[in-house]
Amino acid sequence: MDYVYFHFRTRDISETWDTAAIEDFLRSTGLFPADQFTSQNPFLSISPMCVKDYDNWSGKDYDPEKTNYIGIVTSDNWYWGIRKDPRIQAVFDGLEALLHTEIQEDW
Repeated sequence: MDYVYFHFRTRDISETWDTAAIEDFLRSTGLFPADQFTSQNPFLSISPMCVKDYDNWSGKDYDPEKTNYIGIVTSDNWYWGIRKDPRIQAVFDGLEALLHTEIQEDW
């Protein structure tokens, strides 16, 4: 399976979003089991983090209170920007509305 990577990030590294609000939204979608924000069908993994550098981070950068970067991985159904699964589209649209910013594809 090929993967496609996306992210959300704040305008400035010092700005943050409320992690609880992001996680509450993700739980409300019904797509993710428990508090693990990875679904298998469709494959979608979302990692809220508070990073010190947008270009150098890891999953260990999780902060339960604040988030400035959200890493996203999904399957090749999204390759070339073709958004095929309406459940994934709904998650992305909901995050864009919640965070007041657009999702970015990583190249």
